[in-house]
Amino acid sequence: MKTIIKKDGDGYLARIEGHQNLFAFAYSEKEAIMELKNVVEMVMDYHLEQVNDERIIRNELTHAVEEYAVQV
Repeated sequence: MKTIIKKDGDGYLARIEGHQNLFAFAYSEKEAIMELKNVVEMVMDYHLEQVNDERIIRNELTHAVEEYAVQV
């Protein structure tokens, strides 16, 4: 993973190479990196929520299959 920081107008753009949605802007290099860290954490939280939702769905389907098997 490579972090790239470039001057952009009055501030800095920090991004992760190869990940077009992982970027952040701030008025100093340090703040840009801190903002990029926040972006990464938000993306991670989103993916964790998706995984949790999918686990709930899987468990409900497993329960439905088990109920169906008992009824047959």
